Amino acid sequence: MKRRVNNLASTTTTKKRRDWKEAEEEDVGDTGTGPLPDSDEEAKTEAKPEVKTAAKVTTGVPNPVVWFDVSVADKPRGRLHFELFRDLLPVASENFRKLCAGHVNDSGEKVSYAKTFLDLVHTKTFATGGDIDASVQLEAIEQSGPLRHAKAGLLTMASGNVSSFDPRFQITLGAAPNLDGKQVVFGQLLASPGAALHPLHWIEAVSTSTGTPREEVQIEACGECTTEECQVLLGAMVMAAQVDRTSESQADRYGRTGHTHGELEDAVTNENLSQVLELTEDLLGHLEWASKRTMSDSERDRKAGQLEVKLKSLMGALRKVAFKAGEFNGFENKLALDSKGQLGRAKDLEESLLRVY
Repeated sequence: MKRRVNNLASTTTTKKRRDWKEAEEEDVGDTGTGPLPDSDEEAKTEAKPEVKTAAKVTTGVPNPVVWFDVSVADKPRGRLHFELFRDLLPVASENFRKLCAGHVNDSGEKVSYAKTFLDLVHTKTFATGGDIDASVQLEAIEQSGPLRHAKAGLLTMASGNVSSFDPRFQITLGAAPNLDGKQVVFGQLLASPGAALHPLHWIEAVSTSTGTPREEVQIEACGECTTEECQVLLGAMVMAAQVDRTSESQADRYGRTGHTHGELEDAVTNENLSQVLELTEDLLGHLEWASKRTMSDSERDRKAGQLEVKLKSLMGALRKVAFKAGEFNGFENKLALDSKGQLGRAKDLEESLLRVY
């Protein structure tokens, strides 16, 4: 493992704080188990714990939203978006926002979370990051907050130091009641727009019981979203006064693509080559992620075999696209080249699965 390197305000009302408290009380008993079921069928039938968001918005100004671009084993795995609860914990939220946007300390150094690592990833519990090798010089955060560590996708920091600020943070991967009273929840992970698989899944996939990730997870870049981007990410309804945010299940928030192999077969039959490539890209990404989880599973032989069966179906579709695209449009056109590129990824995955069992 490499050594770690350098490297959203609306005012709230008493009503809103009470709504937050009520929302949290409704969550008693919610275990927020983190990772999703292993199959799409299980995902539809399994009871899904409810994930509450902020109860009401009383102003048209949203909380800030910041982002991380993450890589796993040096491969880009997408962008994480976080809403910061500046209305509840303004100091913690503002400190984190500054370190995402780039903060200039008293020495004139620009410090941020860019190029730092998530150096601990505990299975179904939390991932830890934020070890910055530079003086941050920000004020100490709030010592307590109204929210519990009751579900996955919460952003939290230690609250014990009253004289200085520690930039390290955690992203919960499930319920983490052991952090209650020791840390404050000041943000939440948002759904990933346009992504077939939420980037959080890639982080979960390399978790271990000891916390040492099986592959390096790095924050390649970070920043803050504009007000317009916040509106898209939080939803237009969130920007309107007196409108409840919708509750959503954990599976909805961090769900994988809704595409199925049945849709893929229909696209192949209809010779809709562009749709085939769109579907295979999403399905291939899911299979790559699922294979990482398989490597640490006690039933990995059986699951690897199941993944290989799905992979063969996907590879058959890609070969048909490559042939049809080349036959009608010439072998160097974009569809043919894209299908060949996906086939290369699929073959690499097939080889890794065959080594498992």
